[in-house]
Amino acid sequence: MKVGDLVVSDGARGRMEGVGIVMESPRLSEDCFPGGEAVDETYYIVKVLWPAGIDECFEEDIEVV
Repeated sequence: MKVGDLVVSDGARGRMEGVGIVMESPRLSEDCFPGGEAVDETYYIVKVLWPAGIDECFEEDIEVV
């Protein structure tokens, strides 16, 4: 997934409805760093522009069109 990709949410809810545009490359969630709440897990956050506004979502919850 890269900046400019068109994405859809597999479980459209709230702002994540319709087709979105990836605004930032996926990044490791702060919770996964030492001292975070989920140090034993690895998941990525993506900033996406949806028709209803900008939202950060889990990379696994969206897919490229």
